[in-house]
Amino acid sequence: MRATVAAIHLSNLRHNLREIRSHLDAECAAAGRKPPAVCVAVKADAYGHGAGAVARVAVEEGITHLGVATVDEGAELRDAGIAVPILLYGPPASFEYEKLVQYQLSPFVASIEYGRSLSLVAQRLDMAVAVHLKVDTGMGRYGCTPEAAPEIARQLSALPRLVLAGTATHFPLSDGPDNGATEQQWQSLQQVAQKIRAAGVDPGLVHAANSGAIVAHPHTWGDMVRPGISVYGYYPSTEQERPIELKPVMELGSRLSFVKRVPKGATVSYGMTWTAPRETVIGTVPAGYADGINRGLSSRGEVLVHEAATGRAHRVPIVGRVCMDQFMVDLGPESQARVEDRVVLFGPDPAGPSAEDIAVTLGTIPYEVTCWVSRRVPRVFRD
Repeated sequence: MRATVAAIHLSNLRHNLREIRSHLDAECAAAGRKPPAVCVAVKADAYGHGAGAVARVAVEEGITHLGVATVDEGAELRDAGIAVPILLYGPPASFEYEKLVQYQLSPFVASIEYGRSLSLVAQRLDMAVAVHLKVDTGMGRYGCTPEAAPEIARQLSALPRLVLAGTATHFPLSDGPDNGATEQQWQSLQQVAQKIRAAGVDPGLVHAANSGAIVAHPHTWGDMVRPGISVYGYYPSTEQERPIELKPVMELGSRLSFVKRVPKGATVSYGMTWTAPRETVIGTVPAGYADGINRGLSSRGEVLVHEAATGRAHRVPIVGRVCMDQFMVDLGPESQARVEDRVVLFGPDPAGPSAEDIAVTLGTIPYEVTCWVSRRVPRVFRD
């Protein structure tokens, strides 16, 4: 075990799942409608949190579906004993079709050609495959046109060993100022579903809502919602209202590996880009950009240092360039920090930086910050 670890607070994960479910239930009760099912995104190793552990907790909490981006991600969950439907969001390569069917993944399908290929594989393997028709209503990434969708759905439903389990789209603007695009997309998907029904075909679960839409667009929840970043404790945008209490799940921590006092004028790290403005104490942290500490945090980021000698926890700046395996912090001239004092790079502690704080500093999003944490950083699961 390294000094640098990512602690995954499963109790916070459970809290977030229950808060999301409670929000859905309350809104639907007020509107007199049935609450939607929930599909939790566990792609990208559950946004860096550990897909197997997150999936197990999600299933324990009553989550009915999971979402992945690749066939291998889905296969890993099946090998870990996860039995609920696993949606495959992205289109795989043709050589992955057999594995997709064998592991009983439910792919998003946007063409009849893809459907026919899956049907042939399923017949050969004597298995069935549940598919979700993906309609592009404005994301511009993957999906058939709304005009083509009803006929594709009709043909998919007629193929041997294929079951049309859902009809879906994706919202690109639900987490920010919306000029009506989300409403237009939802109406487009609703019209597609109506036309599919009119053709005598069951469209299955009609779904579109991501984390942003769960917060801001309850009328788009449909039969199922697909939360991602909110499950892990963050809102998808700083521009949204925050009616759900979310707790960050990941805490990236380390310990000071070296501490030294330096004179005024001393330089730190590659390029000698930082110069001590006064005598101070510099601490070295054994984590770097190979671990997910973005180099853009050089002389810009902060960490929370817990001084064992004084019992004080305080934020200190990162100084000099972040290295591949280490970075340095200015502990201050009065510091009593010692080697092995705890350092929190981001996490749920309100005193310290969060992944959102880092995202704001770097002009990015919390998703990216947690996904940066590399696999060489051990995950420690705490419940």
